[in-house]
Amino acid sequence: MPTLSYQGVMPTPEQFQADLAHAFANANPIDDLIELTRELHDFEQKYNMTSEDFYKGYQAGALDDELQHCLEWVAAYDAFVETKRLLEVTLIRAAIQPVFDKMPA
Repeated sequence: MPTLSYQGVMPTPEQFQADLAHAFANANPIDDLIELTRELHDFEQKYNMTSEDFYKGYQAGALDDELQHCLEWVAAYDAFVETKRLLEVTLIRAAIQPVFDKMPA
C-alpha cells in the first residue's frame, strides 16, 4: 500500500499532492493484496480466529473488548476485501474485453 513519510520539514500542500499522486501511480494492487494477506494472517495467528469470523463478530458487536476495539484488523480486512474485489473486476474485464473487441459493430 502506498505510504508517505516525511521527517523534519513538512511538504507544501502542492508537493504532498504530487507525492501522493506519484505513490498511487506506482502502486501495485497485487503487492498490496499480498501485504494485506500477511497482515491478516498475523492477526489470525495472534487471536486464533479467521479474519472472516472476526469481522462477522465485530459487525455484530459480539467480540470481547480487546477484539471489539481492534480497528487495525477491521481496516486491514476492509482493504483486503476491496482490493481483492477490484482485482477480480479488472481481471474479468481484461478476459472479456478481447471478446467484445472482436465482435462486429
